[in-house]
Amino acid sequence: MRAQFKKRPDKVSATGLIAGGGSLPLQFLKGAAEKKEKVITFGIAGETGNTIKKTAEEYVEVNLTALSSIIKECKARGVKQVLFLGYVRHTNLFKNIKFDLKSLSIIAGLKGFTAVQIMGGIIKQFEKDGIKVLPSTHLMENSLAGKGNISLKKPDKKQMADIQFGYKTARTIAAMDAGQTVVIKKGGIIALEAQEGTDNCIKRGGGIAGPGFVVVKTARPNQDMRYDVPVMGLKTLKAIKALNGAGIAVEAGKTFILEPEKVKLYAKNNGLFIYGA
Repeated sequence: MRAQFKKRPDKVSATGLIAGGGSLPLQFLKGAAEKKEKVITFGIAGETGNTIKKTAEEYVEVNLTALSSIIKECKARGVKQVLFLGYVRHTNLFKNIKFDLKSLSIIAGLKGFTAVQIMGGIIKQFEKDGIKVLPSTHLMENSLAGKGNISLKKPDKKQMADIQFGYKTARTIAAMDAGQTVVIKKGGIIALEAQEGTDNCIKRGGGIAGPGFVVVKTARPNQDMRYDVPVMGLKTLKAIKALNGAGIAVEAGKTFILEPEKVKLYAKNNGLFIYGA
């Protein structure tokens, strides 16, 4: 592994960003720069985008399944706290994976191979090695969805009924670590997210439901805010618009909104509602 960009003096303590895919890590880096927080970015091979690589003050590419190397890189740079942001495609967790010995010892001790169990094991190992894992919301509180109407357009009574039903349904599947998203129409469950991700769930459900469907996305009950916090952004809204959906409800205080101003403008221009449940 080779560090790029500026290198920090050993005596300076920095926050380590374990960055997956998507724009959420970039949103964090911009916020950290504004608040002058020192950050070293550890990008997950095959997931982290080029924009993040170019934006990071110091960048180190790592393999998520080589946990010993990641912890070694953190310690070598004086990193005493890290946070996880960005996605790791679930399909990559099941394809031709080579674990190092430390990762294998974690996997061997797990009761299952879900995202919750894997990340729980990884976090436990970081903290065992003296590296604190911060909530994903660190410096990101302003990016969380608020309560109530987020967009100018408001859901009507029937849509609110779908939101309430969808919220309970989404929380149920989230508790099973199956997914976080449901597609609802007229009180009926049209689609439940599994491993395909939110946008593909919307495409599948919207294609079945037809115009006017409602999307609901929630966190797990007792969500650990250190990893896999729900996210929505322009891509999600565009998937809803493409199939003439009515809008989306997300869990307030536990869902990140990517580029919130752009999201609100898109919703306004396309007649979609965004609601914090």
